[in-house]
Formats: sequence, structure tokens, C-alpha cells
Amino acid sequence: MVQHTADSGFKEENPKRRQVPDRRRQPTPILSRYTIRGRRKAVRRDEDRKRYIYVDRYSVRFFILLMAILLLGVADAFFTLHHVNVNNAEELNPIMNFFLGKSPEMFFNVKYILTALCLIVLCLHKNLPIVKYLLGVVLLIYIVIVLNHLYLFALVS
Repeated sequence: MVQHTADSGFKEENPKRRQVPDRRRQPTPILSRYTIRGRRKAVRRDEDRKRYIYVDRYSVRFFILLMAILLLGVADAFFTLHHVNVNNAEELNPIMNFFLGKSPEMFFNVKYILTALCLIVLCLHKNLPIVKYLLGVVLLIYIVIVLNHLYLFALVS
């Protein structure tokens, strides 16, 4: 039952119980017109968390996490290029070593694009529990890689 109160507008007696049938016929799609202009920031009801995992807007904190991972990926690419060119180091990833053999620009572009595309996919699926875990793991891995690059700078200098 919904009651009208003077100070706060409408108030639900039992917020978990819906008064009106759900008007949505299908879940929110991954990409839609609401991805850019929508208002949904989170899934509100427990029952909806099982069915509707996509939201229209993302938090500033989540955006900062994604940008931190992307910037650490860019730093890794620049540090790798420096170590390969100056210190005769080798790229350990065979796929990225292939692109490094083609050209430094191709190496950087492929690394950036792959990282960005993976982050976009993880962003769209951000409410899946595995994604929160993966983003944390990816952030830690990139932090360790960048710290390793900084250690190599100190070692060579």
C-alpha cells in the first residue's frame, strides 16, 4: 500500500512488495538508447538483481577504476617500449612480441585497443560478481607490472 505524506510525497509501507505489475516485458539490454541518456544507476530490488543486471549510468568511482587500469596499461606499454629499445629487454608475451616486431606504434596501438575493449566489455557487465573480482585482479596485476618496470629503471640507473 502506498500512503501520501505531506513532507516526503509518497511512502511505501512495504518497499519490497510491488503494488503494480512489472511493466517491463524483457530485461534492459546491454546497449540501448538509455546507455547514454538513461537514469538507472543501480538495480534496486533484490528480485531484480537476479534478472536485470545492466544499468544506464555508472558511478564516478567505477569510472576512476577503469581509467586507472587504462592508464596503467598505457604506462606498461611505454615502459616496455623503453626497456626494449634502451636496455635490450624482451617482451615476454608472445602475441605482443609479434606486434612489437612489426613496429613500436603497432605494439602500442594494439595494447591500448585490446585493453580498452576488454574494459568496455567489463564495464557493460559490471554487476556480474565475477567482473568485480576480475577488475580488482587486473588492477593489482597492472600495479605489480608497473612497479616492476620502476624497479628495473632503478636497477639500470
